[in-house]
Amino acid sequence: MKTELRTLTFSEKESICEREFETSGPFWHLYTDGRKMQDMFLTDEIFELAETLLAVSCCRHPQVKVVTFELMTNHLHIIASGQRTECLNLFNDYKTRLQRVLKKAGVIIKWDSFEADIIPIETLKALRNEIIYVNRNAFVANPSHTPSNYPWGGGYAYFCPLIKHVDAIEFEKLTYDKKRQVAHCRDISGLGKLRLKDKLGVLVTSFCDISLGERMFPDARSYFNSLTRNSEAFSLIAERLKDSVFLTDEELFHAAVNYAESKFGTKSVIMLGPDQKIMLAKELHFRYRATNQQIRRITRLDIQILNEMFP
Repeated sequence: MKTELRTLTFSEKESICEREFETSGPFWHLYTDGRKMQDMFLTDEIFELAETLLAVSCCRHPQVKVVTFELMTNHLHIIASGQRTECLNLFNDYKTRLQRVLKKAGVIIKWDSFEADIIPIETLKALRNEIIYVNRNAFVANPSHTPSNYPWGGGYAYFCPLIKHVDAIEFEKLTYDKKRQVAHCRDISGLGKLRLKDKLGVLVTSFCDISLGERMFPDARSYFNSLTRNSEAFSLIAERLKDSVFLTDEELFHAAVNYAESKFGTKSVIMLGPDQKIMLAKELHFRYRATNQQIRRITRLDIQILNEMFP
């Protein structure tokens, strides 16, 4: 199959992706607003628990195909295929499970702000950007992560053949009591496809349709190249989702250098004059939604000046 794919032209690969998109939709980006929600997932154990509960909810709603997701400390992103109502039903089921299980674990949360917004993804190009955006989410927020190593999402499984060789335990082979313990529910019907990795965490490919997400890209190289080359598209998505940070310092610096070169004829951001740095700061703030601290690190403008400009 790999040899056959290499012989296809770019347009042929695109046609295959387009057909897959048309026959597998509709697609949605479901997300919650982290600005309104307190931190929920504060330890690896709680993250593992939250991912397991999401896996259970996915099994409970087989009409929905989740192609990727990302659990963050105070919000989540899910890219899914299915009817809008079914996607929201999956979320509501997941929220109910989280409320019940986290309460038992002693995690006190005000759940009123944990509500889902959902937006349609209407083109193949948009779907690719949304998948990449979600798989980058933790990478942008935390320098310890990359899109390929964050454990609480689907990104690490994309175009990773090694995941097929991960030692995993079939859920069906557990004892009845162990199944209930892992799933945190009495009714364990419909969970047979789940597979468990280390410490009984759920293997992402057993409940998340990674292969469907991969088929939206011509090949692995196309996916990989897109991870750091769509800042304009990420900007539009972040504006729609009201995300405050969507580019790393390195990516913002690259954007700053490009702006300085095109506007002022120099690649040296540090050598810009005060007025030029102010113009650059406005560009980074309004176009790329950079935080004041990010702008300070790139332009070396005083933080008090930036706080006055962008309160």
